[in-house]
Amino acid sequence: MDMFSFFPILIGLLYLTLLIAVFYLIYTWVNKFISLKKEQNDLLREIIKRMENK
Repeated sequence: MDMFSFFPILIGLLYLTLLIAVFYLIYTWVNKFISLKKEQNDLLREIIKRMENK
């Protein structure tokens, strides 16, 4: 009977762990996207500067 009282706690912990993992993956994807966009903008600025100098 005592074993059945642990199942809701284990399911809750599993749900919380999955939720945290999903938020972490979204956070890392957004940061990667922002950094790549910033790098692309920097490269475009450098190309524009070089074309203006010619």
